[in-house]
Amino acid sequence: MWASEPLGHRSVVEGLWRAHTQGRLSHALLFQGAAGIGKFMAARWFVQGLACAAGPAAPCGDCGPCKRLAAGSFADIFIIDALADGEDVLKVGYISPRDGGPEKTIESFLALRSAEGGLRAVIVREFERANESAQNALLKTLEEPGRNTLLILESAHPDVLLATVRSRCICVDFGALSRADTALILARAGFEGAAAEQCSRWSGGSPGLALELQRGSALEVREILARVLSGQTDPLLASTEVLGLKAEFAGKTPAAQTRTQARAALRLVLGILHDVLALHAGADPESLAHGDLARGRKWSPACTAMTLRCVLDLCAESNRNIAAESLLDRAFLALREAERMSRPRKAAGASR
Repeated sequence: MWASEPLGHRSVVEGLWRAHTQGRLSHALLFQGAAGIGKFMAARWFVQGLACAAGPAAPCGDCGPCKRLAAGSFADIFIIDALADGEDVLKVGYISPRDGGPEKTIESFLALRSAEGGLRAVIVREFERANESAQNALLKTLEEPGRNTLLILESAHPDVLLATVRSRCICVDFGALSRADTALILARAGFEGAAAEQCSRWSGGSPGLALELQRGSALEVREILARVLSGQTDPLLASTEVLGLKAEFAGKTPAAQTRTQARAALRLVLGILHDVLALHAGADPESLAHGDLARGRKWSPACTAMTLRCVLDLCAESNRNIAAESLLDRAFLALREAERMSRPRKAAGASR
């Protein structure tokens, strides 16, 4: 339950504590920013600072509430993390009681009296996973939360949330971390050396993404992509090679884990395409995460944009029950087609 101070976000959280002290804090907050930058940890640290007897401020760690938080016996903070439960989708059962759903829901939690006599807080991690039914089910609680209630929705993709949900929340923006803070977090997690430095660079200030890249064999996936782009590896063989790598991915079933693995590879493809577009706009390749691969592409801006749209569509399809190998096959074939289209055509009669 206990969370340490999230690097790079202290000023944002301190501003929220001040707002609470001054009576200006909204009952519904949307913590938004890139994936893996520490928004969820910031949310936990923030509500722990509200619960602390010396707060609202950085949790002291010595008072009764802080000790109960550390022991996991503090009853007034409820955290929902669908992915940790092995669920790709946050369904309505997390919001309202449903047969076969979680025993504890947001509505059942808020129906109870505060055990500590103060604030009751709900934190929902990666709320972009919520389907439309779940988002609609939360609207009543967002409108009528009850006394001394705080709801924090954390999301890296607030654009996919219903407008009715976003309009009922105050948005709190979180920025990317510095390269130094990202490297420090990786070192604390036990990753070091050239591989950690490369993943840190690719992450764009997102330690969570850097750790995901490291655990997901991103270096090996990138090498396979480089061979696909150079024509050394057949795209259809490459997808099998990627899915055969040993990596750590969340998911309740092997199929779910494989889909997560495919999504990670697709994100890597998107990163390369982003850098190709950045080069078209005049960016320095040395400043780009995948500048070395992007620099070798002779694609036109139109060809790059078309390939990017294709891969974005595949990312959207990855949330459906579609075979991971099929998704990667199509993505890698799109890369090979972009390479083919970029080759200069032979003049008519040149081979005669």
